[in-house]
Amino acid sequence: MTGTREPTAHQEALDSTQGWLIVGLGICVLTMIWGTIFTFTVYADRLVTIFDLTQLQVSSIFSITTAVFLMVGGLFGVFAARFSLQPVLVMVGAALIAATVLLQIVNSYPGVVVVFSLLGIAGGTAFTITVSLTPQWFDSYQGLATSLTMTGIGLGPLVLPFVWIWLFNQVGLRLSFAVVIGATTILVFVSSRLYRRPPKNLQNPTAVDIAWLGKRVKNIRFLSTAIGFALTFSWYYVLSAHLVRMLTASGINTKTAAAGFSIIGGVSIVTRISGGLIGDWVGQRKTFSVSVFLASLCAFVFPFVHSNHLIYIVLFGFGVALGPLASLWSPIILTCFGSENAVATVGLINIALAGSAFLAPLGINELHHMAGGRTLPFITLSAIVILGAILFYWGTSPTSVDLV
Repeated sequence: MTGTREPTAHQEALDSTQGWLIVGLGICVLTMIWGTIFTFTVYADRLVTIFDLTQLQVSSIFSITTAVFLMVGGLFGVFAARFSLQPVLVMVGAALIAATVLLQIVNSYPGVVVVFSLLGIAGGTAFTITVSLTPQWFDSYQGLATSLTMTGIGLGPLVLPFVWIWLFNQVGLRLSFAVVIGATTILVFVSSRLYRRPPKNLQNPTAVDIAWLGKRVKNIRFLSTAIGFALTFSWYYVLSAHLVRMLTASGINTKTAAAGFSIIGGVSIVTRISGGLIGDWVGQRKTFSVSVFLASLCAFVFPFVHSNHLIYIVLFGFGVALGPLASLWSPIILTCFGSENAVATVGLINIALAGSAFLAPLGINELHHMAGGRTLPFITLSAIVILGAILFYWGTSPTSVDLV
């Protein structure tokens, strides 16, 4: 009897009200997490002033945060099947509370590193749970549900910069973080009550063990894909860490510069969904590659543009590129390498991303100091993104299915 009930229960759960509730909550959670961590550029200078940090120290804080965000999230993805979601999310909420409290009392670089490391660990875990849970609840509407959930990644950079600026003018940085991270914590605790995996069917997937991991990491095409994707996304981490400082150095005021970063997030919301539609029409890998080349072109011309209006056109281009880049990589990889143990596969990709998130902002910052300007750093960044596109396209070619 059990053998017949479980598949029926699983099918009945798909595309249900519970799934759409998870989508709605997922949008909110991703908006707050992405808007807290990846709008770092908006409040970076305030960290310099309040904690008496150097630009290199501030850049390293963002690198550590994003690396931990992706590394821990990736590791959780690999071993996700072994955990129940509720206690993990409760621990995430506790870590967010700890980060909020610590930020009120620390006064040194090591203390700030601890705070943002906690923030990265908690955010990365919640992110991996959210983006991997939504597709499990859908069949007919899986693409739509996943795309809608991922709009939170665009909404965060669109909305939170204005929230940060307003809060800074009212209460300062420490209390601003208490408000934003407090709201995020509430959402995480709510998600701990609602996030559940759908009833299981009778499939018996291959266990995620040393042999499975070895098969993944020893495959040259999978490594090419993982490294390539990490490189294609390097420009986003650089802009997240340094964009507002670069724009204000060019004479743009902080509020307008923050709005410039919001352009990227806002435009990407539209192109995230439209990119999926175009990908279904002309091919996902082709659409992804065009988006990466657009990002590379924008990175190349960015240091040569000095007009405010032209800068915003370039930022608009970054936003157009970000949408398909952020939404198509997962289905491309899972189509090529198989959807069995999909969360673990995505987790390995996130671990590769951690290296890019850590090294790209630091490397570009050092090049900026060595070259005395942003021309060489952004030309180098453009070349790195192109290299990533080549590696990703080759790694996900149809011949790479020999991994499965």
